[in-house]
Amino acid sequence: MICQSQEVKEGTGSLRDPIVEHDGRKILPGEVYLVEEPKPSLFFDIFSESMIQGVKGLLITREFPDRLRNGYKLDRASIVWLTHVVGRDCIEPTQTNLILNRIVSFTKEHSPCLIMLDGIEYLINQNSFDVIIGFLNHIRDLIIIRNSVLMVAIDPNTLDTKELALVERNLQVIKSSGAGNAGPLLSLESGVLKVMRMPNSKQL
Repeated sequence: MICQSQEVKEGTGSLRDPIVEHDGRKILPGEVYLVEEPKPSLFFDIFSESMIQGVKGLLITREFPDRLRNGYKLDRASIVWLTHVVGRDCIEPTQTNLILNRIVSFTKEHSPCLIMLDGIEYLINQNSFDVIIGFLNHIRDLIIIRNSVLMVAIDPNTLDTKELALVERNLQVIKSSGAGNAGPLLSLESGVLKVMRMPNSKQL
């Protein structure tokens, strides 16, 4: 289900209609989600589904774009590669201002839209934890103003408890049970903890 209009009319949709739905999970505009999993499988599945549903999306990732396009249905996706390699749609991980500018430009042109940020651990390594926390907070404010969505992928094992808590602060957290495990998916949405079973066809 996609929010087709930003206009709120009596008897029609609202600004809180999901921008995309995936396996019963509603992704709401004006929210920032943190997807915690060792490998960003669910993260990329949600982005792939959003492309199928016609959502305008920008993916910023450490993964090689052509590999993602071949592995997922991302032929029409806008992808920025975080790398020190010089090229089109490539941004050095230390140039957080350029990353931010790309997000600002995309949300201005396509709101409501979906911004996907993968490789946050790499950004922290290449900059500093404090710099990236400030960077995320800046994007969060922008997303709220533009009534769009930011989804951030992270491996929680790469941060200590205090750092992870700071990243999670003010974000809606989606935790997978781990690769190869058929356990439940825990989702924190609007302050309510929900348990949702993953479909048998694709376990995380």
